[in-house]
Amino acid sequence: MQRYLQTESELGAYETELGFAPILDVEVYDNIARLLGTEARNVALFDGATKAWVTALDSLTWFDGARVLVTAYEYAGNLIALSALQRLHGVVVEVMPLLANGDLDLQWLARHMSEEVKLVSVVHVPSCCGIVNDVEAVGNIVRGYPCLYFVDACQSAGMLPLDVQAISCDVLTAAGRKFLCGPRGTGFAYLSERFLAVAHPRFTDLSRASVDVLGMVNLGIEDARRFEYAERNNAAVVGLNQAIKERLSGAYGVELEIYQNLYYSLAQAPHVSLIAPGVHQEGIIAFTHSRCSATEVVSYLRAQGVNCWPGYASHTPYYMLGQGYKRFVRVSINAKNSFKDVDIFMSLLARL
Repeated sequence: MQRYLQTESELGAYETELGFAPILDVEVYDNIARLLGTEARNVALFDGATKAWVTALDSLTWFDGARVLVTAYEYAGNLIALSALQRLHGVVVEVMPLLANGDLDLQWLARHMSEEVKLVSVVHVPSCCGIVNDVEAVGNIVRGYPCLYFVDACQSAGMLPLDVQAISCDVLTAAGRKFLCGPRGTGFAYLSERFLAVAHPRFTDLSRASVDVLGMVNLGIEDARRFEYAERNNAAVVGLNQAIKERLSGAYGVELEIYQNLYYSLAQAPHVSLIAPGVHQEGIIAFTHSRCSATEVVSYLRAQGVNCWPGYASHTPYYMLGQGYKRFVRVSINAKNSFKDVDIFMSLLARL
C-alpha cells in the first residue's frame, strides 16, 4: 500500500492504476474467488461489508407482505436497512428463535419456510460473541424454496474456511479488516448466478456501462462487478489482495488451541462472566467483569499494550439487549497470537 501511494504521488493516479492493473483488475478477484470457492465473475469489491450487504439488498424487488427471516444475532447495520424496507414496502421481518443453548432452531426454520419468504439472512459469526452458526444447515433447508439466502461473513472470513457452494448461499459479504487482517475501507461480496439473474443494481457505473451519442445506456458484462462503483481506494485494494494472499498461504485452525486455552482460562477467572451461546465457538470471546465496566477493562489492558474492544450490545440488539447487556469486553484470537499472549492477558486481568 505504501509503495502504491508513493508511486501515485510520483507518477500520478492514472499511471499508477495502469501499472497495478494486473492486481486491481484480475489478481484480487481471482484470490477472493479462491478464498470463497467460486469464480472471479461472481466477486464484487466494496469499501466495507455493510456496503456490500446493503447494495445486494437494495438491488432486489420487494412486495407488500414479503417475509424476511433473520436470526437473533443479526448485525444492527443490516437491521437498519431492513427497517427501510418495512417502512417503504410493508416487508415483514421475523426473528428465528434460538434453542436453549443459543444455537439456531433449525426445526423452526424448516417448519416456517414458505413461498412468501423472500430472504433468509444469517450472520455466520456475530460481532458480539464467538458462536459459529451452522450456515450450511440453513442452506440445506432453504435450498428448495424461491427465497434468496444471504450470509454475513464479516467476522468469519479469514478465520474459518468458506465454501459458498457448500453453504448454498446467494450472497456472502465480508470485510477485509477483520480476521483477514487487511486494511480498513475494504470489503467484498460473492453474488451467485441466481442472484445476478434477478437483481438489478440501482446504478451501474462506467466500469460496466457506456452511453452512446443518443444517450442510450449500454450495459457491458453482466457479472458481479456491475454492482461496484468505478472510483475506489486502489491502495487499499492492493492491501486487501496482499492480506488474502497471506491467508491463502496458511492453514486454518492453527490458533484454535490458543483460543480454547484463553476461553477456559476466562471461564475459571474470578469476576468474569463469559457470553458464549451455542456449542461451536471460535475466534471471538466476549465477557463482562463484575467489578469493572467494559470500558475500564479495555482502557487498563490497552495501557499495558494488550488490544481488545468494549463492544456495544446495541450492535447485536436482538440477542445482546435481550440478554440484558449494554457493553462487554470482546477479545479476538488469530494466527498471530501465541500462548504467551494468553498468559500475559490473564496475568493482567488478575491484577485488575
